[in-house]
Amino acid sequence: MVQKIITPPALRRGSRVALIAPAGLADRGRTEEAAGIMESWGLEIMRGRHLYERYGVFAGTDEQRLADLQWAMDDKAIDAVVCARGGYGMSRIIDGVDFSSFSRKPKWIVGYSDITVLHLFVNCGYGIKTIHGEMPLNYAAEDTAAESLDSLKQALFSRLDAYSWSSAPYRGGKAEGRLLGGNLSLISHLAGTGLRDCLKGTILFIEERGEYMYSFDRMVTGLRLAGVLKGLRGLIVGGLTGLKESPVSYAVGASDIIMDAVKDYDYPVAFGFPAGHIPDNRAFYCGADVKLEVAGADASLRFI
Repeated sequence: MVQKIITPPALRRGSRVALIAPAGLADRGRTEEAAGIMESWGLEIMRGRHLYERYGVFAGTDEQRLADLQWAMDDKAIDAVVCARGGYGMSRIIDGVDFSSFSRKPKWIVGYSDITVLHLFVNCGYGIKTIHGEMPLNYAAEDTAAESLDSLKQALFSRLDAYSWSSAPYRGGKAEGRLLGGNLSLISHLAGTGLRDCLKGTILFIEERGEYMYSFDRMVTGLRLAGVLKGLRGLIVGGLTGLKESPVSYAVGASDIIMDAVKDYDYPVAFGFPAGHIPDNRAFYCGADVKLEVAGADASLRFI
């Protein structure tokens, strides 16, 4: 892992934001409604050339999506990159991205879910912070909490300070380290790459939705077998939503699976962090140094 942490410049009124879809197919209506919300913040929205293309389940071919991402990262007039949605597709193009221009002039990258791949490559390879936060697909959804967009706006224009929440279950303790992570299935998917070593010694955040319980168990177990869970300083669990039972009911819940996987380690574990595929999807900085404290059911995360 790169030791130096780089914080991209804060946005201001008049800043230009690239709106792209590097993974799943973008919904034009929802995306344009979200663009209007960002414009109300005083931002100028620059749409990727292939934003509304379609190739199967993807927002265009690999070449088209890569071209939009590369443009957004390279163009010096662009101050931030907002990914329209997740889905699947980021891992298909990540090895084609040239980060040289971006690393010389960093800018905020925003997204979650499948965008976990981009977060990890940027955080681990270049020590540049990114924002795990709500995406345009959900900006105007009826169940999206106001805190989702409020925290995202704060992360972009000023600075996030700390979060406090109630954790159940929990394992108490204090930890300080680099905060990395995102969607569990993507982290598990990348555990066979060099990013596995990057996760050692960090405070790991995970969230997931829609997986079968046995698949969820398999991914957590895979991280344990890969040595990722052993080397952590702390573990933060966000939304675990829509996990499904197979025809034969699973014996335990998702939190039980996680606590069993980390039972041999003594670092703090907090559940219920308000981020992930949930209505209250608070923004936070991936790649930032943080302090985690779990005291009984009271958990807090402070950005250093």
